[in-house]
Amino acid sequence: MCPLNPIEVLQKIAHGSQGVAVIEGDELHLVLPDDLSQIGTTTPVIDSAPDDNGDPFGSSISTVRPLLPPLINSAVVIVRFLQKHDYDTDVVAQFKVRRPGEKTAVSWGEFCHGPTPDDQAQLYKRLTHGPKPQHPVAVYGRIADVEPDNQGRPVLQLADGKGFTVRIRSDHPSLLAPLTVGNFVLAVGAWKLWTPRRGRPELQMFAEEHWQLAHWSYDAATGHSSPPACPPPLSLAQRTLRQTRSAAARNLGPGRAALLSLRPLRPSGPRTSAAPPPAVSPPPEPLMAAPAEASPEPSSPTSPPGPAVPDTAPPSEPAPPAPSAPPLPPRPSAPPRPAVPPRRRTRRSWWPFGRRR
Repeated sequence: MCPLNPIEVLQKIAHGSQGVAVIEGDELHLVLPDDLSQIGTTTPVIDSAPDDNGDPFGSSISTVRPLLPPLINSAVVIVRFLQKHDYDTDVVAQFKVRRPGEKTAVSWGEFCHGPTPDDQAQLYKRLTHGPKPQHPVAVYGRIADVEPDNQGRPVLQLADGKGFTVRIRSDHPSLLAPLTVGNFVLAVGAWKLWTPRRGRPELQMFAEEHWQLAHWSYDAATGHSSPPACPPPLSLAQRTLRQTRSAAARNLGPGRAALLSLRPLRPSGPRTSAAPPPAVSPPPEPLMAAPAEASPEPSSPTSPPGPAVPDTAPPSEPAPPAPSAPPLPPRPSAPPRPAVPPRRRTRRSWWPFGRRR
């Protein structure tokens, strides 16, 4: 058996980490960011060292393809190195993590939970009872099953934990399609708990970027493993769709889209329009003006009504029109005077005594 030289491995990891992994004495400290978005802002470094297919002790370092951010690539190298050493306690103790805003390093298990169900149960307990992690965490394990969800998208299921199930989901099926049953996976992201109405509670993560998932195969009997890989990056159409959904969610706010979708197209009550009401015509005056049937010739609307004329009076002859006279200016508007209905003379004669013969 070849002698173990972990110091050489620590130096190679720190060399290609762009400062996210630093050596402190005989320990390697991995510096964690505040949130997941900070991981993908750095440029990965290509490591030209050969992969460790034939190295049972993992002294060689290989870069995950497609190229991953330095923190994820360093985490994958560390996990595969610990895997080949069967998670020896002394070897694990040489790797630490620094949480955001803290200078004191903590154990590797504060960041990576796996590969046993007991390790994943620690994350489940932290999310249930607290304190919840304020930084991205990783779950490492073997894919036990791949099943479709209600929309036909693949869902990765790791070995069942103690009373809960570990699943990796994504809105983009291309991120989970390359991962098959039997592969080992390191999933980095924001993990949460979900309890369905029926079934076991679920410890789940939704993958949004290709670099959140690294997978490889490993044969414990021979110590050989395949080169690590990750899914292909999102296409331009997938990224545009995700940005559109994120922008819509920010504009509407939580739950706003659901309320808009439930709003009826027409109100159920009486319609209240903001348009101005129609013009109301003045009410008729049955007692103030004579009905149209009583006079064959309509009176002029501009001339004020005159005194009542008895029916027996002969009508006056109209004056001949003056063709050369200029038109008179319109009279100033004045409120119309109420017209007194003419008193009709009855043709019926009354006799002081008895009826008419």
